[in-house]
Amino acid sequence: MVIVNKRVCPTCGQSINDREITLFRGMIDALFVVWKWCKEQGVYEFSRKQVKHLFKGENQTARFGDLIYFGGLVYRLEFGIHINSKGYFGINIERCNQFFAGLYKIPTSVWKNPLNGEITLSDYKMLGQIKKLRDFLNENMEYIVKYRENYMADHGQLF
Repeated sequence: MVIVNKRVCPTCGQSINDREITLFRGMIDALFVVWKWCKEQGVYEFSRKQVKHLFKGENQTARFGDLIYFGGLVYRLEFGIHINSKGYFGINIERCNQFFAGLYKIPTSVWKNPLNGEITLSDYKMLGQIKKLRDFLNENMEYIVKYRENYMADHGQLF
């Protein structure tokens, strides 16, 4: 893994600048099979365990949860303060219908601020424009993790 522009807090070691989460074609492939399964089953909410068998590998299984950041196609179920909703998702069938028909753009780059959880969406694209995972690797086949400066870190508002 190659890390670009990462800064950390000198006291605790936590990252203090925004981290990029990127969408790649393998995530869309996972979304497609789940969308199709939901339509066949007549459901739109499910646990990751229910759909895990549809994924090609651990990478798709692990990254499926990141789809919540990309255009409202997938959302995390919120059951309440005392119930762990990790691994429970819903899918917006109509929005996915539009996306897979090439009628809906989604962000392909998400910047997440580790200090306040704020999300910034960018680089909106249609289905056919989404990059393959290989496009995010360097010549040594290492994934390039990108960070960028954020306002809070630059102005001493860490504590």
